[in-house]
Amino acid sequence: MSASGNKARNSVLKADENQKGIDWQLPVLLLLFVLVIVVAVKTVVNRHQSRTLFMELQSLEKQRDKLVAQWSRLKLEQGTLLNQVRVERQARRDLGMQIPKPSEIKIVRESLKLKEKSIKRNHAATEVVLSD
Repeated sequence: MSASGNKARNSVLKADENQKGIDWQLPVLLLLFVLVIVVAVKTVVNRHQSRTLFMELQSLEKQRDKLVAQWSRLKLEQGTLLNQVRVERQARRDLGMQIPKPSEIKIVRESLKLKEKSIKRNHAATEVVLSD
């Protein structure tokens, strides 16, 4: 063989080696391309989900604020309903109750013996509770 034949053969061998190097690079590049696309799609989905959750959070906060305002109104209404003047007015109107005249007021006084028994009874009940 001649020198030019060896050169040609070496060129063909080098080309084959280069072709083998390209053969494994193409699948790797395709795999990397697919992975980049998958990551991009996942990023878009995550951002959409994040925005959706944020909108839901804002909606729930508005609902909470409405409920807090309603709670305040209900507490105010409860205070009004329990107002002593209103209770007295309803007692007069609905139940026919009225403040007694001084002549109708009777003071009941407890006798000393009953008072002592009551004190002893309360003291004994307190001791029973404390001993438990």
